[in-house]
Amino acid sequence: MSKLFGDNRVINEAQNATPGDRSVYINFEALNNLPDQYEPFISEVKFDPLRLADNFSDVGGGTWMPSTQLMYKIGEACGISGGQNSITEPIVEEIDINPMLMKPIDAAPTYRKMNVGRRVSKFSERMQEDGTFIKSSVCTSEYNVWERCVEAWSKEEMYTNGYTKAGKYDNKYDNQYKRKAHFDGEMKFAHAKAETKAHCKTIRELAGLVTGYKQADLQKGRLIFAKIRRSREILKAESAARLSAMSRGLTDNRQSVPLLFGSNEQSEPETMTNVTPEPEVVFNAPPQVEHEQNPLPPKQEEMLAVLRQYESDNLFTPSFKDPAEKIMKWLKDNIDKNINAELDKSTWERASGILSRIEATIPEQGRVTHREMI
Repeated sequence: MSKLFGDNRVINEAQNATPGDRSVYINFEALNNLPDQYEPFISEVKFDPLRLADNFSDVGGGTWMPSTQLMYKIGEACGISGGQNSITEPIVEEIDINPMLMKPIDAAPTYRKMNVGRRVSKFSERMQEDGTFIKSSVCTSEYNVWERCVEAWSKEEMYTNGYTKAGKYDNKYDNQYKRKAHFDGEMKFAHAKAETKAHCKTIRELAGLVTGYKQADLQKGRLIFAKIRRSREILKAESAARLSAMSRGLTDNRQSVPLLFGSNEQSEPETMTNVTPEPEVVFNAPPQVEHEQNPLPPKQEEMLAVLRQYESDNLFTPSFKDPAEKIMKWLKDNIDKNINAELDKSTWERASGILSRIEATIPEQGRVTHREMI
């Protein structure tokens, strides 16, 4: 089995779980097929079993379902990400707007064709135990604002007996203008609510959650999942290869790969026929490449390459984006002018300190291996 990453306590609990345990959602047998370039990360999503209403919704019959907030935590623990091709469309219906106009129940209906909500269809993706991605089915959710608003208005009328007596709370919808504002305010968030509901459906499918939990299923106060991610060894190897290529001025990925591992044999035939062969004396000359066998670049060039790599990977937090850009400009100016940046000790130490603070915000698997800069 692949090496498992995560808290040892959580890993042991998952491995020792009894069959049918609804708090563990890991297929350890499938992890045996995980390629070496990936690794499983085991984590738990915790909640208070004595206060289930904080993280679960009671759907009746003693059955509980995870709340939206908890579903997003589950999605993160499983490595589930939303697909790019969501489809959003308005819900257009012909409705009787008398409730909004506060007309009597027995009044003739006033029909209007209106946009009353949003409908969102989307899917999500998750990496499987064999390193391939699986897509969820397309899940569609509707948020009908009109139906929800009419329900709220009707309840207030019921509690106040048609606004003839005081209710338990202050009236919120006792005139047509308040009701129109209520409807418009709900419409503003209709898309977000429909999309959230659809996304939660895809998480439930990809995470393998049951359709409902009994209180006994949740007594342990946690759910355990596995997330498949690229292994640290592969990330470090790729970062080292990119850094080596960048230190030699190979910034075009289409050229750097073949040049790192050999000559480019994918060149166009026309280009090859126009290349003039080098004199034989060059090929017969004694090897003189000892000084070119991956020499360490000057520190300022190495720092610039590291920062550029983090920039291309979009790893700068907003607070470090501007300082990092200034450091890269300073380094490039000095390198272009053939100035040894390390001679300016105070500025160099500040730049090194900022680099260290930037790397403290980057997960270990995303960091580039380099020398100490101080």
